[in-house]
Amino acid sequence: MALSRFITPIGIIMLLHSAYSCLHYRSIISSSTLDLLDGSTTYNASSPPKDVVIECLLGYFLCLMGQIISAGEFLPVMGSGRREVKAPMYITRDFDLWTTRAGIIASVKSKNQ
Repeated sequence: MALSRFITPIGIIMLLHSAYSCLHYRSIISSSTLDLLDGSTTYNASSPPKDVVIECLLGYFLCLMGQIISAGEFLPVMGSGRREVKAPMYITRDFDLWTTRAGIIASVKSKNQ
C-alpha cells in the first residue's frame, strides 16, 4: 500500500510533465524558424518528440502499476453453477410468451405416439 502511494503520484507527475513538454515543443516550433538554421533536419509540429512519448508511456505504466498494487490480493473467479436467466414479469418481450416451432413439433409427435 505504501509503495502504491509513492508510485501513482510519480506517474501522474510524469504524465503532466509530458503534456507540458509537448505543448512547449509545439510553441517553440511554431514561433521559430528552425528550418533556416539546419536544412537537413525537418521538424514536425503535429507529432510529439520521442522523449515525450516515452515519458508519457512510462507515466501511464507507473500509474497502472500503482493502482494494481493498491488493489490488494487477487481472488480467483469461480462460477457457482448454471442459472436460468429469466426476465422479471414487468419486463417481458412479446416473443417470450409464444412457443417455438420446435416445441409445437415435439408436442405433436408426443400426441401421435
